[in-house]
Amino acid sequence: MNKISTLLFLTSSYAVAAPNAGQMEFFESRIRPVLAQECYECHSEAGKQKGGLVLDSRPGWQVGGDSGAAIVPGNVTTSLLLDSIRHTHDDLKMPKNGAKLDDSVIADFEKWIAEGAFDPRDKAPTAEQLAKETDWSAVLERRKQWWCFQSVKTGLFPKELSPAALATAIDQQLLAKLKEQGLSPAPLADPTTLIRRASYVLTGLPPTPEAVTAFVQATKSSDQAYAQLVDRLLASPQYGESWARHWLDWVRYAESYGSEGDPAIPYA
Repeated sequence: MNKISTLLFLTSSYAVAAPNAGQMEFFESRIRPVLAQECYECHSEAGKQKGGLVLDSRPGWQVGGDSGAAIVPGNVTTSLLLDSIRHTHDDLKMPKNGAKLDDSVIADFEKWIAEGAFDPRDKAPTAEQLAKETDWSAVLERRKQWWCFQSVKTGLFPKELSPAALATAIDQQLLAKLKEQGLSPAPLADPTTLIRRASYVLTGLPPTPEAVTAFVQATKSSDQAYAQLVDRLLASPQYGESWARHWLDWVRYAESYGSEGDPAIPYA
């Protein structure tokens, strides 16, 4: 089957039912921005068409690319676009030069294709439309939705809970999720393991034999021994030195262009 007949076949099979308002909103808010900002650079009528694939219009992806149909409406197992964004295909991985898309974005594309891949883009965008859909302000609006930029929300626990009770409530939620997955919590760490973990994490150094002995003895007489250990490590010069190493590395790279002259970069 050549590309023309493929286009006619897919076009006729695509128009099965009129889209509803929910499908329109889903495409415009979840699918179009990702296609524009992650795919158009390599797959558009006005630019590159890697692998013979065009993704900036419905007729474009209906024709498919050199490897076959990129999107098969209603079929998530044979749509190569999904394999490529999932990074499960040996040769096809998209975006080409970027990180793998978030799982939530991939799930949106799976939902979109499973429900028929509604796409109102009857023709490729003009140069002006392409610039508008891919400029930084459009990218910024989508990235504002990333979880790391969301405001911190009030927790599920009453404010009057004590720290100990709060820890217990959090543990209860963790245990519930573990149980859902058929998992059991790891056993409690012994004092020797605890002090080694805390020392390496906070100072980058192992505890001295004397410190280990003292901590093991302290745990026998006080349930605050671990909290006191952490406070001591946080107050130690070694904690500051450990973090200074990280920050000095940042400063060293930030103050340099990497050139032979190595000029300073103000306000780095």
